[in-house]
Amino acid sequence: MNGEAVTYVRIPKRLDARETRAFLRELKAELNPDHPCMVVDLSQVEQMDTAGLDMLLQCMLEVSKRDGSVKLAGISPEAATVLELTRMDQIFEMFPTVSEAASSFKVARVDTLSDEASPQPAVA
Repeated sequence: MNGEAVTYVRIPKRLDARETRAFLRELKAELNPDHPCMVVDLSQVEQMDTAGLDMLLQCMLEVSKRDGSVKLAGISPEAATVLELTRMDQIFEMFPTVSEAASSFKVARVDTLSDEASPQPAVA
């Protein structure tokens, strides 16, 4: 990532069609134009339907178009069950806490810099 700020999104208790439409409108307005870093906090989710799952995929698509990344964090037991049953847990990077998800962006940044900052020795 290019040092952009991480965008944090907390999902409400119910993640249904009405909530997802509003969320996607806000998402498009708030995304950094280049390399967005987004952490989606699912710790409060008590109910998630197919519209909620579709919203997560749409979120990933919008962020991917900008060469960014979405990470899920603090996943409630209810959300974890839905993600596992639909195998979407295989698609997203998931972290126990929001801070760990946000830190993972910083680690990626440090690794990228260290690779670029260490020129290969000249071969004689």
